[in-house]
Amino acid sequence: MPLSYLALSALLLSPALLGGGTRLVGYGADGAMHQWFLQWFPYAISHGVNPFISNYATAPQNTNLLWNNANLLLGLAFWPVVRLLGAVNTLNLLYVVLMASAGSLLAWQLRPHVRHASSAWMGGAIFAFAPWMQSELAAAHLTMLAIGTLPLGWWIGTRTLAAAREKRHLVRWGLACGGWLILQYWSDKELLATTAVMVGCLVALRWFWGRRVDLALVRQLSTVVVVAIVVTAALLAVPLAIQFGSHVSLSQSTVSSPKTNVIDLLAYILPGYGQLVSSSFTTSITGHFTGELLETDLYLGLPLIVLVVVAACRQWGRPLVRFGVACTLLGAIFASGAWLHIAGHSVEMPLPWLLLGHLPGYAKAIPARMAPFVLAGVACLLAAGWDEVRWRLQPPLQVLLALLLAATLLPSTGIVQGIRGSSVSMPRVLSSAALRALRSGAMVITVPIPTRSNHGISMYWQSEDQFRFKEPFGFLLHPSPSGVYTDNLNPSPLESLFLTLTDDRRPTSPLPRAALARQIQDWRVAAIVDVRESGFQNSARVLESLLGQPRMIDGAAVWLHPHVLS
Repeated sequence: MPLSYLALSALLLSPALLGGGTRLVGYGADGAMHQWFLQWFPYAISHGVNPFISNYATAPQNTNLLWNNANLLLGLAFWPVVRLLGAVNTLNLLYVVLMASAGSLLAWQLRPHVRHASSAWMGGAIFAFAPWMQSELAAAHLTMLAIGTLPLGWWIGTRTLAAAREKRHLVRWGLACGGWLILQYWSDKELLATTAVMVGCLVALRWFWGRRVDLALVRQLSTVVVVAIVVTAALLAVPLAIQFGSHVSLSQSTVSSPKTNVIDLLAYILPGYGQLVSSSFTTSITGHFTGELLETDLYLGLPLIVLVVVAACRQWGRPLVRFGVACTLLGAIFASGAWLHIAGHSVEMPLPWLLLGHLPGYAKAIPARMAPFVLAGVACLLAAGWDEVRWRLQPPLQVLLALLLAATLLPSTGIVQGIRGSSVSMPRVLSSAALRALRSGAMVITVPIPTRSNHGISMYWQSEDQFRFKEPFGFLLHPSPSGVYTDNLNPSPLESLFLTLTDDRRPTSPLPRAALARQIQDWRVAAIVDVRESGFQNSARVLESLLGQPRMIDGAAVWLHPHVLS
């Protein structure tokens, strides 16, 4: 099974894999951010720098990387691979490995519960390659692809319950539970928080159906819980103290807002931007759904929905089916957000997220990111349903049904283009003698600065240059001039100017020269470099009027130790 999933994920990533390390996956800047993390942690550790707090991408402000889903474990585990293949190739390889591992781990967990290996394989396939996963890949959301930790946690949980009933190896399974919590913390903190909610709801449902509490089992599990808490606290004490003690939490919503990124009720049945089978009619409806297209595409399609509903009705007695139904419905309810959304309109029907969003640690969680739990539940029901298909239908009809399911889930050309990504390369000027003569860690502002539209390109340049210079406008959640955490929501005068120049637009109002001069001086800017060699006349004229004539180095305009003209 793992080889087949590896082949599928490699096929899906082939547009980027064939780029020879020059194509960064994704429409936005998340790809550049994650490859920055891959290189930052080895650099920080090898240079004796705090790996969790950095001002290299948001100088001179310190940024708490633990609020940015920075994955220390991946950075350390793939350190040799980055050195061997480069950060872009390694990141693309990570996408392949994470999607394949998600499918493999869920199929492995499903196999004991189904009669046919193909049933487990189908469940793993929908979990790893559903349209929501394809969209997350096109957005380069690395942490969202690391959902293989969920079936791993499921396996550890079931083995822990069995050990508690047998009163054996409780400390061992407590260590395993603690290890999973640590792994999930570093993989995706948001998914860890939402998993806790889902587990609590599933336990409550189990108690409601069973109508009794096994006190002896609870006593045995208390040993497991204590061991898990001790292990987790010991190994996560420092990062948790840094995360919650060094900086305040997000106090403003970023582009990914918990109020808008929700799953519409029609999203499950109407193919949208991400599906090859979509049409102008369906996209005219799905285009008005609330939230970002690449965050809210939880399309399943009518053939799959019919199959899992039939499986749920006909096989309700199977524990796998009851678990799948509970997981699907709970995940869908939470993914809908605080209010039910239908065809892009909020219906006055309050949902549990309305209360969850007010709990500490959940205020900025994104409802649409409950999608992995929906996919896990659907995977269980699909596996059970395919068991019956194998029993009742002849092989030709089985093949026809499998093709029908696959056809409805094929990615659109837009998704494929996102996976293909953008071509990246290092500007020659950054390796010039003039810039290399600057002291290590000097502040350098490059034009363009990192934005979503240019894939956060200067973060790629900085990490590829082994952090020889600092930059002020990295694509990270960081303190703004007003003191709140921001994602370019409250730009400073200098950032406002360079955002305008990045788009090659002329400022619509007179330049605040005094404020710009003060900021350049306070930040000790060592160089301003417009790496674009031609075709950006507005940018060149504005910078010349502000800083004077530049030095032309390797076709780029460079202002060393810039001073604003009076």
